[in-house]
Amino acid sequence: MSEVDWLLMLSYQQELHHFARTMLAQAQNQSLTTSQRELLSRLFLEPQENTPLALSRRSGMKKEAVSRCLKQLHEKGYVKKEKHPKDERSYTLTLTEAGRKALETDYGALLQSFYTLRRRMGGEAFDSLFQLIRRANINADIPPFP
Repeated sequence: MSEVDWLLMLSYQQELHHFARTMLAQAQNQSLTTSQRELLSRLFLEPQENTPLALSRRSGMKKEAVSRCLKQLHEKGYVKKEKHPKDERSYTLTLTEAGRKALETDYGALLQSFYTLRRRMGGEAFDSLFQLIRRANINADIPPFP
């Protein structure tokens, strides 16, 4: 790669990093970590049979990190575990009402920056941005979020 390409890509990477840090800045009243929020969101939006392995694959998180995170969420009462009907070594997960409320509270604070950006950019430009992000994720072999 030539120096110009490398520098251009580096600047793109920095812009993306800055955007993500700004948009996902932690609000003071959030009770969930980013990983916990990710897993609860997937349980909420994709309520079909969820196992730790399935969540790991769909989220891109390592299986060990998913297990650790799920343990914390279970201890807080945010997820319910049930033995997997076909594999007794595994279990399925569902979101509890307490988990849904925690997710709703955290996202209420977290999404304010997205609402602000959408107002400033305009709905069409904002939607186009996220269509491009989804397309980039697909091309990067990142499983699409529903």
